[in-house]
Amino acid sequence: MKTFTIALALLAAQDGKKWKPFEFAGNEKFEYKVVQTDNDEKKESGFLLDLRKKGDEQLEVTVSHRSILRKDQGAEIVMSGGGAGMLPLVLFNPGILGLFQQVELKEGEKMAILGFGVIKVGKKETIGGRSGFPCTLIAQQDGKDVASFQWTIDPELGLPIRSITYEEGKEKIRADLLSYKKD
Repeated sequence: MKTFTIALALLAAQDGKKWKPFEFAGNEKFEYKVVQTDNDEKKESGFLLDLRKKGDEQLEVTVSHRSILRKDQGAEIVMSGGGAGMLPLVLFNPGILGLFQQVELKEGEKMAILGFGVIKVGKKETIGGRSGFPCTLIAQQDGKDVASFQWTIDPELGLPIRSITYEEGKEKIRADLLSYKKD
């Protein structure tokens, strides 16, 4: 019986972790592919976040954005694709992500968020070489359950490995981790 109890405790320690968003180790690099859908048109872009330790309490942060623009788009070229700098904030909104730090990361877990809906945790999946749990915020819209947001969370990382924003139940913006490197 004691062995069984220890095995259960070890399982609970592996699954059921809680996530701490925006806690970074430093000397790590995140690269994301972003796809925005407007009507049936898809626009691909991306961004890279590079965090380097500078002493015990500081990080040097480098962010770069990738967009495809026509040569005649002039000012948009200089402005990094017209708003591309806002993408990380939209995709990884600290106010929304804070809700997910309360969820136990294990398949089948559900948590009601007063005024927002219910967060449902799905089966572990791998994205960009990292494994995490898809956590979907389900809200009521016209009496129906509709996905509002989904983040796939690797509890070891400070950002989700996937972020999906839905509009009226349809995928609007998706960011998938292409690679994560720590040195």
